[in-house]
Amino acid sequence: MTINFHILDGIKIGGIENLALTMSREGMPMEKNYLINLNKNINNFSNDISTKNKYKNLNIISFERRRGILFIAFLIKLFSKNKAHNVIIYFNNITSLWVVLGAKIAGVNNLAICVQNLIESFSIKNLKLIFLMRIFNMLNVKLVPCSYAIKNSFLNFNKNIIFSNVIPNCINVKSFQNEVQKNIKFRKINSPITIMMVARLDEIKDQETLLRAYAKINKKCNLILVGDGNKRAYLEGIASELGLDIKKIFVGSKLDIPAMLAEADIFAFSTTLSEGFGIALIEAMAARLPIIATDVPACREVLDDGKAGILIPKGRVDLWINSLNEIISSSTKRDYYIEKSAQNLKKYDSKIVKTKWLKLFKE
Repeated sequence: MTINFHILDGIKIGGIENLALTMSREGMPMEKNYLINLNKNINNFSNDISTKNKYKNLNIISFERRRGILFIAFLIKLFSKNKAHNVIIYFNNITSLWVVLGAKIAGVNNLAICVQNLIESFSIKNLKLIFLMRIFNMLNVKLVPCSYAIKNSFLNFNKNIIFSNVIPNCINVKSFQNEVQKNIKFRKINSPITIMMVARLDEIKDQETLLRAYAKINKKCNLILVGDGNKRAYLEGIASELGLDIKKIFVGSKLDIPAMLAEADIFAFSTTLSEGFGIALIEAMAARLPIIATDVPACREVLDDGKAGILIPKGRVDLWINSLNEIISSSTKRDYYIEKSAQNLKKYDSKIVKTKWLKLFKE
């Protein structure tokens, strides 16, 4: 029996947390998965996990936050007692180094870190991150970027960092599509076209450009922004200045993303150069939605250089207006991009991605 540990430093609502949950749930024969939350005070999925049938088989262990030598001692005991074979860490900071040290002392040989964020410039924070990467290399920890955009961003600053092959983020496509279909039947007939974006309201994303474009499109439709974050008040202020209905647009964070996407006709993903992957794009493809996204490396990669969705240069409100008007008006164009994205979806299915992880640990 192979024992896999999936380590999170708090369970928030976001792409990386969904990835860890998916990977923990996708068990192979003769395999047992544990999802370890090192900070039990952060668990936005707690109600969902306890009530949703899809999470009933998850082995979730949450702990109080620990630090220093006591933290390493705790990790040594955790990994030794449960005879861990493979450890995947879904965050990249000093805490991940303590996890690595604890696992190494406990005799775990297969360790990997999901590298989920790219770097854009020299800063003290990024220099520390690059230094940490080099330490992980010396400790024989596999560094696994989820996109070439992330890998290249690091190599642009330090070509000596050794990365494993890129393994993309994933979802269980069949399960996700089934959940969407269950909810579509509840949608009102002849309801207005709905544009939706699912993302945190933070500096990495660019909902402002989408809001400004939506305010000027000449077609009757709805806009829904799913998510929350430190820029919500700012974005609500922009929406108010544009004369938009804040209560209808901003719906906050939602756990049941398939149910939300079942309400959508078009998926918009306005983001910045800081975007590392965009798991919401995969979810939109699985929900059979045409996609319009910002033309940054991560989106370009996921959308197959624009074959699986429309790509728009960053900040170009005018081009967002044109593309939204065009795709709202043409069901033929919507169907075209739906079919193209469906062809691009298979490589992001959790079964295929999980196989890549297993292969990585056998190398």
